Amino acid sequence: MSTISPVDARAFQSRNLGPASRLFEWAPVAVPLLAAVAIVFARIQLGESKHFTYDAALIVLALVCYLFAAIIGLLELYADRQMLGRWGLWMAASGLGFNAAAWGTRWVAAGDREGWIRWAFRYVPFANLYDLSIAFALGAALATVIVCRKKEARMVMGVSMLMSALIVLLAIFLGREFIDLPPVLDSYWRPIHVGIASISYGVVLVCFSIATLYLIKDGFKIEVMAVFVALLGAGIYAFINRMDLLFSGKYSMSVIMTDAVSGQTAPLPLRATIPLAGPLMIGALILLVGALLILVRDLYVETSANRKNAFAVLWGSFALQVASIGAVLLQMRALKGNVAPAIDVASQISYPKVAEWLGGAPASRATEFLAANNSSLSITTNSNPVELGALFTLAALTGLVLLFGFRTERVVERLPSLDRLDDLMYKTGAIAFIGLAMLLITGAVWANESWGRYWGWDSKETGALVAWLAYAGFLHTRIAHGWTGRRSAYFAIVGFLLVIFTYLGVSYLLPGLHSYA
Repeated sequence: MSTISPVDARAFQSRNLGPASRLFEWAPVAVPLLAAVAIVFARIQLGESKHFTYDAALIVLALVCYLFAAIIGLLELYADRQMLGRWGLWMAASGLGFNAAAWGTRWVAAGDREGWIRWAFRYVPFANLYDLSIAFALGAALATVIVCRKKEARMVMGVSMLMSALIVLLAIFLGREFIDLPPVLDSYWRPIHVGIASISYGVVLVCFSIATLYLIKDGFKIEVMAVFVALLGAGIYAFINRMDLLFSGKYSMSVIMTDAVSGQTAPLPLRATIPLAGPLMIGALILLVGALLILVRDLYVETSANRKNAFAVLWGSFALQVASIGAVLLQMRALKGNVAPAIDVASQISYPKVAEWLGGAPASRATEFLAANNSSLSITTNSNPVELGALFTLAALTGLVLLFGFRTERVVERLPSLDRLDDLMYKTGAIAFIGLAMLLITGAVWANESWGRYWGWDSKETGALVAWLAYAGFLHTRIAHGWTGRRSAYFAIVGFLLVIFTYLGVSYLLPGLHSYA
């Protein structure tokens, strides 16, 4: 006789709700969005005032709510408490409201900045990667809350809200400065295209979260997940800081100069060493590689001792990862206004670039310039936002693997049935496919209006096409060949990685017409 899990039992109950109860299910979506509209309206009425909460504070509040929602969602995987699910859902909904309010007040601020000399739609905040990131997190939160309205689907919240929090954190690192786009990009297709991208990326993130939970439910080894995380970590540590970390054992970040009069900041072509961070990262890397070797051995010679030792080493690496991030954040404050002594000798080969940045002055003047402006130099989260985001992401993924490795059988028991997870994955994957298709179409129309051609094989265009093809494969293999379950989950995970590369990797690694983002 088959058994029904508590999660699936609640699913049967939810299908028999009356019209009033079904309408109430949408409250976590409607209430925060209405609250966000009220905050934006208040911002319009009050105008610029130091007493009004602006998008910077609102996005931090959204981050806090997302983190609490993630923690509660992950705790619910171990504790059969319906109250946890309700708290987590409303915490995610609160984050959705703050996120939407932050985006809306930034829209108002963008219009105030120019005095609303153009149509209001043109000021929709989709000008740089900060705008896209907070909209991406907004789309992910909206998709999560919609999916998690159903009690049986709330297990998704822990993973998706953690990923949303990481995206918001990256946005904060990037900085919220406004930029002026080239006139050629000033089109009403811009907010349409980027808005569709934000919602689609959010759905992709939720689909990825469901696919990850499906693999755990289906018995996919946590040890294999740990192998992928260890490989990712080794890659991050190998390539951040232009591999200087591996060769010198030091971690450095770009130096920022702040103009004393205007308050404007500008990055210098120079990096300064962050004390303590490098050795801690090297230690975390060594332990990651050690855990990787033990885990690979465990895949061939499976013993309880191998698994125990691998996760013990992984715990050590996780502790050093967190310590290295703490060292970076603490030293940023300590070095503010006194960065010059932290510029090591190896970095001085960049002095000619500093001289060039000064307008072609002799290279010898670079030292004098840095000494004279030492009080204006600093290292901030804006110095290397993607590197910092990668370090936080690695720590979060390592923590997730360690958490899922603890009493895995309990997590498997608490998750919804495989059929339910597969159904959710199929629905979100189908929506992602449609959204990414609309993304390509609106992008092509915008490109034709701005550049006189629909398609130019730009790096971001190509990345978006490849990501869409991944979800096309996801649907084709299900419909034409009956692929479901684990194989569909692999497609969903690969599609998410391609979307992330299009969102971040293209903007920072590959040249193209989208480099303004």
